[in-house]
Amino acid sequence: MKGLGRLEEILQIELSMLDRLLAPENYRVWTNEKNREIQQPIKWLAQVHKRIGNLFSKIELPDYVYSQKGRSYVDNARQHIGEFPLIKTDISKFYPSTTRQMVWSMFVHQFKCANDVADILADICCFKQAHLPTGSSLSGRLAFFSAQPMFEKINKNAIDSENKMTLYVDDITLSGPNATKKKISEIRQIVREHGLKTKSSKTKTYPAEAVKSVTGTVIVGNEVKLPNSRHKKIAETRQAIQHASGPEKIKLMRSLKGRIQEAMQMDVVRI
Repeated sequence: MKGLGRLEEILQIELSMLDRLLAPENYRVWTNEKNREIQQPIKWLAQVHKRIGNLFSKIELPDYVYSQKGRSYVDNARQHIGEFPLIKTDISKFYPSTTRQMVWSMFVHQFKCANDVADILADICCFKQAHLPTGSSLSGRLAFFSAQPMFEKINKNAIDSENKMTLYVDDITLSGPNATKKKISEIRQIVREHGLKTKSSKTKTYPAEAVKSVTGTVIVGNEVKLPNSRHKKIAETRQAIQHASGPEKIKLMRSLKGRIQEAMQMDVVRI
């Protein structure tokens, strides 16, 4: 996209109203139960974010990405079954760490936008024109594309070392004969070189015969199973239903249905 007129046409906005679109009151900001700040676009800005997100959702993603339509976190884990070593890490504060400069660079270098078009798009997409918002429908795709050169380098590293790499949002997992502590150090260095950080607490290495925790599942040999913590939640929800009534009971039954459907995605479940 080279022209401002084309930008207005695509986003269905008038640039004369840009200051109004970027006003701080177009975000709802709160802290969730995990003590994370959520920045959610509202009103007109939410509509524009949805429009941009929908356009990005039409772009085909690399095969190693499992956080996309038609795939799930269970599918992600299934790529790593078998008695192979496994290593994993994740990007620390992925969306807030994806800066306006990174988003601008993505629009210019990967999507070949004119500089002034990229300036406006980066301002619209970023919270306070600083970083991707944590509560926007566009943040997942833009965070990936902004960091795609980094992910491509990690994937090439995995292929060259006869390992398999998958990505689920900000979770990076590699498995194979050469998934070693040295390899996870190399991966973390690649992330640092691209201006991002990994979480030490979420960086793990597993020997081939170990039970491995991957994106909300556990891998036991050639099977993907539900973690004990999720079995416990199913049992607790069933028990709570027995003592509930009215709207609360309906809410719990919906929750139980969702948990059981989630469990049914696994190869082996105890329900």
